[in-house]
Amino acid sequence: MPLRVYLTQMLVRHLGLKAEFTAEARTVEELLDTIDAEHHGFRDSVCDESGHIRVYVNVFVNGRMLGREPDALSRRLSDGDEVHILASVAGG
Repeated sequence: MPLRVYLTQMLVRHLGLKAEFTAEARTVEELLDTIDAEHHGFRDSVCDESGHIRVYVNVFVNGRMLGREPDALSRRLSDGDEVHILASVAGG
């Protein structure tokens, strides 16, 4: 069973993605690369210049927030996992 991926509406609108889809990946980093291969700019929307998850983006794997964990991108994924990628929206 592939991974289930859920995205926030900001990413859906900005990059023309679906809000929910399935994907194959062994790590969070591989998942980001896989999505970016089909939707160029996705990884840059999620990761900063140093390759870490951006401050305003939250990534959850099976309900657990990866946060600023130094090994967040190398987090192993398994078939059937649910990954939520939520970009915050702020403004004034």
